[in-house]
Amino acid sequence: MVVNIILDNQKQCFILSAESGSFSDYPRILISLNHLKNVKYQPKEIVIDYIDNPLNEIWNKIDRLFLQNSTFEVTLDEESQNIFKRSKDEEHNFSVFSKKALDVRNNNIDSNELKEFADILSTTAFKRTLMPYQLLASYHLALSQNECNFSVPGSGKTTTVLAAYEYLRKCANENKRVNNLLVIGPLSSFIAWKDEYKECFGVFPKTLEIRGGVKEEQVRKELIQGRVDLDLILISYGSLASKIDTIKQFLSDKKVMVVLDEAHRIKNVDGGVQSTNAMSLAPLASSRVILTGTPAANSYVDLYNLFTFIWPTKNVIGYSIGALNNMSSNPNDGRVSDLINKISPYFIRIKKSDLKLPEPIFHEPILVDMGPVQQAIYDAIVEMAVKRFEDDTLSATFKKSAAIRLRQASSNPSLLKKPLQGLFTYDEDDNDYQEVYDDEIDVDNRIIDLINNYDSLEIPPRLIKLLSLTKSLLDNNQKVIIWCEFIDTCERVSEYLKANGIKNNILYGKTSQEDRETIISAFKDPTNSDFKVVVANPHAVGESISLHKACHNAIYYEMGFNAGVYMQSKDRIHRVGLPKDCETNYYFIQSTDSVDSNIYDRVLTKEEKMIKIIESEEIPLISNNIEFENDPDEDDIKLIIKSYYERRKNL
Repeated sequence: MVVNIILDNQKQCFILSAESGSFSDYPRILISLNHLKNVKYQPKEIVIDYIDNPLNEIWNKIDRLFLQNSTFEVTLDEESQNIFKRSKDEEHNFSVFSKKALDVRNNNIDSNELKEFADILSTTAFKRTLMPYQLLASYHLALSQNECNFSVPGSGKTTTVLAAYEYLRKCANENKRVNNLLVIGPLSSFIAWKDEYKECFGVFPKTLEIRGGVKEEQVRKELIQGRVDLDLILISYGSLASKIDTIKQFLSDKKVMVVLDEAHRIKNVDGGVQSTNAMSLAPLASSRVILTGTPAANSYVDLYNLFTFIWPTKNVIGYSIGALNNMSSNPNDGRVSDLINKISPYFIRIKKSDLKLPEPIFHEPILVDMGPVQQAIYDAIVEMAVKRFEDDTLSATFKKSAAIRLRQASSNPSLLKKPLQGLFTYDEDDNDYQEVYDDEIDVDNRIIDLINNYDSLEIPPRLIKLLSLTKSLLDNNQKVIIWCEFIDTCERVSEYLKANGIKNNILYGKTSQEDRETIISAFKDPTNSDFKVVVANPHAVGESISLHKACHNAIYYEMGFNAGVYMQSKDRIHRVGLPKDCETNYYFIQSTDSVDSNIYDRVLTKEEKMIKIIESEEIPLISNNIEFENDPDEDDIKLIIKSYYERRKNL
């Protein structure tokens, strides 16, 4: 009986077709294949899903049942042959690597091998000198070809990947060699990869950027039809779905290192579009890298896709999704330590304390009294909000909406007349983000009139203070980044500064990718004198970009309760590469006797707990200790209520 086996990348499966006879005549084979997941049978065709099954298991079944069985004459198409060869190579590499990688991670290193790695790297085009911990991480990746890097933001993860990639593309061992680098990341990461490439190699990379608006024909022409001589291929998570077939064909044809940057975006194990598409690439990649500073923020389930991606042929995590869920709800579960031991060889983690950065300066919050109109509006809104917080019959939507309205009243009362939908900006990779709000404002008509006419009645005093502080920093020839939570605030701050002679640009979700890169490049250029101020939204640009070599001053004009977003934004100007004598300054502008002080206190409390956990645990499960991402959480609400009654008592 003749059996043809082909790999169908579009359907993500292997198709076994019988030219003569029927698979139904071989019941034992069908029973054996039942041990695999998601197998579909027809008399003339068997379809085996390669996403739900490790490749080595599929290969072992096909090898034993068909190739070693003289009853069958088997032909494999070229793609099947290639992927099965990779599977067999990885089987060998995995057994060799596991013990050695654990030794490297635990610093039990053969000094001669490490020196050889560094010496080879020094003879290539790679020009940057690696920090000791970066050298270790890069060596670990070069050795394994597959790695999760959970190092903190600002530790140089991009540099370590580029160093390992340079080693692997020049590697004498053909089985380990890779020829191309494909990075999947948020749009904000694109400029960081291009800048880091130039820093590492001394030249700007020849780059293909695949994002919204880039046509399929162009991608195919570059990756499939032509000679691929690109230094860097960048694709956004949001654009992956429409280009998935071309990317799969490219990975099948070439030896490619695939990097998932900000890889917490693929942690969804319930079939999210971004996760499913990214995971489908893993079996086709020659080298796989996960980069994220938040490995297990909410649940150990967050780890499942990350480790499945780097070793799709192996169940390195060793536990089911259900078991990981149970372990997450019980931090004393004895299986947690076993989980960490199982995955230890396959990840690297550099902590903030390892970076030895100069300590930043946190200035005491600058308290600004509200103007009379704003004060009247705020008093009405805070009374409305507290009533909602105390009403147990109201949904979380009402309470969250009230908390946002309170923040608006404190910083920018004009926002109160706008709907809450579309308040925050995200990039194209978050285009499926949907939040439900309630727009109702329960205040009397006098307050409604003040809200509707606020712009003609008063300039918020804190905006005037922002202008003064920004001018003082510019007078000392400093550059400044101003963080604002809301779209409208970003625009109002920018307009007000411009009206008062301060040139600036906005970085938020509405900023096009081309404009974003132009603004960041100009801002980082030490010779640029056109503008020295950027107004930015941390939800849209709080990760990936590096501004630490140009800017050492951040002003928080608005803050949310989300400590993770706050920490990400801080790291934009406090990263590896700072001179030892560099002063990094953080300023906070707040309205007196307002929710601003509650936000500040809670975020700093959450951050302190987060840092303690992150620094003390190998895989920090933050959600067991603090609701660091909720905006706001139950304790945030309690503090707002308590502060409200304390202020009333003091009046």
